[in-house]
Amino acid sequence: MLVVDDERAIAQAVVRRLERSGAVCEQAHTGSEAFDLLFAGGFDLVVTDMQMPGRSGLDLLDEAHRLADPPVVILMAGEGDGQGAAGALERGADGFVGKPVDVDQLAHEAALAVEVRGLRQAVEAIGVQRAVGPVLVVLGEIVNAFEKADPYRAGYTARTARLAVALAVPLGLDPERLAVAARVHDVGMLAVPIAEQHAEGRPSRTAHHLIRVHPTLGARWIERLGADRPVVAAVAAHHERFDGLGYPGGLAGDDVPALARALGTVAAVAAMAAPRPWRGRLEPHEVIAELQQGRGSQFGPAEADAVVELLRRTPGLVA
Repeated sequence: MLVVDDERAIAQAVVRRLERSGAVCEQAHTGSEAFDLLFAGGFDLVVTDMQMPGRSGLDLLDEAHRLADPPVVILMAGEGDGQGAAGALERGADGFVGKPVDVDQLAHEAALAVEVRGLRQAVEAIGVQRAVGPVLVVLGEIVNAFEKADPYRAGYTARTARLAVALAVPLGLDPERLAVAARVHDVGMLAVPIAEQHAEGRPSRTAHHLIRVHPTLGARWIERLGADRPVVAAVAAHHERFDGLGYPGGLAGDDVPALARALGTVAAVAAMAAPRPWRGRLEPHEVIAELQQGRGSQFGPAEADAVVELLRRTPGLVA
């Protein structure tokens, strides 16, 4: 692993933490030094400061993508660099950690990103068509494992997938595709620290940017693992709204893919059924009321009506 920061103390702290996890690390303290090491090859992971004199971490990111077997790249940036970090994620960075650096969070990000890289290499080695389904299932299990450490997200993805399977047939959608999308739809949120996900009030500027780009980040990860276009599009657009006020693209109505409209609806319902620091979990009749209120604005009318009917027949779907 290659750790790059012009502040030697930060680079050394990161290296010590990664080495405790068994990693073999090299350090660089200038962009030019990092470029020389990068071109020598052999790195699975590059952790780099985004802003450095001369060649920056963004320059290093661009060069890493030109390699035949590109490493995972995680950026470190200060609070004022939040917008730039979000843009870097959109153009190909695999993760982001704010400064001052929480080395345990960084180790968490690194482990996840390297795991995804290993899955991608496995897909390439044994053939996408035979491997992509099982690989995405494994990725979904990684998401479930991380959710278990968060009392407010535990069981969320499994609940989303259960709702997705039930909703697919009434809407005439492919149940397998919708279920796969549901299992991996929020993988991009693993880039957002748990404490920031549940902070009362407005999140920090950096966390806000990361939350806004997490659908794009997750879609890129699963695309690299060989997911087909409808599943990638559904993950990328699952936070769009029927009225056009969603993100990241501000799509509206039928411009939001049907799979994404269904996925966004069941994901919202699964979230309503989970507790939050500021409220308890919503009961089925309360979820139905939220769906009816959001019909035609947050949710497509067909999707809202179908889920309401499902919950009236089987309220245990949100248990």
